[in-house]
Amino acid sequence: MSRKSVKKMTESTRPSHRSLASAVLKRTAWFSTCKPETLETLLAEGQVRLLKRGEIMTRRAEPVEHLCLIVDGVLEVSATTSAGKRHVVRYLEPGQLMNLIPVLDEQGAIHDAVAHADTVVLLLSKALVRKTLASEPELALAFMRLLCLRARLTYLNLAESSLSTLRARCARTLLHLVDPYGMPRTDGVAISLKLSQDEFADMVGRSRPIVNRELKQLEREGMIRITYSHLLILDVAGLNAIAVEM
Repeated sequence: MSRKSVKKMTESTRPSHRSLASAVLKRTAWFSTCKPETLETLLAEGQVRLLKRGEIMTRRAEPVEHLCLIVDGVLEVSATTSAGKRHVVRYLEPGQLMNLIPVLDEQGAIHDAVAHADTVVLLLSKALVRKTLASEPELALAFMRLLCLRARLTYLNLAESSLSTLRARCARTLLHLVDPYGMPRTDGVAISLKLSQDEFADMVGRSRPIVNRELKQLEREGMIRITYSHLLILDVAGLNAIAVEM
């Protein structure tokens, strides 16, 4: 995270935010092997920040000074070409880490990161991360596994984007929202993440009119139900079958 970006943030001094940061840090899988005193040090030396909706946390290629743990809210991670074409890589939910690679390799940010809603984050400085890794070797292994997982997903997504139909890509994008944002209901799985038509199209990587036609077809087939900025998945098994189509 750039120093300029950090200065623009509003630091939260409300105890509820720091208490929430403590709870999220202690239940996050990547830090599960850390000693209790290590977690307390991370909380004491880390910075709890509140990003208002639409506020920029990092810009692509800018220097990064902190590892970011999402505490509450949603962080939108995207990339934009010089021609203005945007692709949303992911919406990060609480418990996820942002800027791990730039903190470790000391290069610029890989993506743009913007608060999709009011979002609370815990910022851990590079010096604090290095100190913690030196005293907690299991944490280093956990970070390695996380990087490997994300690399596998990246390679898989590249292959699928090249070989799959748009219909399959829409189905996979919907399914990717189920685990972090799905809320089971009697009639299906409601996606709690509020997305505009443009934002969903940016996730798929195609224009809004084309993606909307595919979504409407899935709705006619009884796979999903679309309401204003919200999605209800009615047939997860059906979407899974569509997602593997080539």
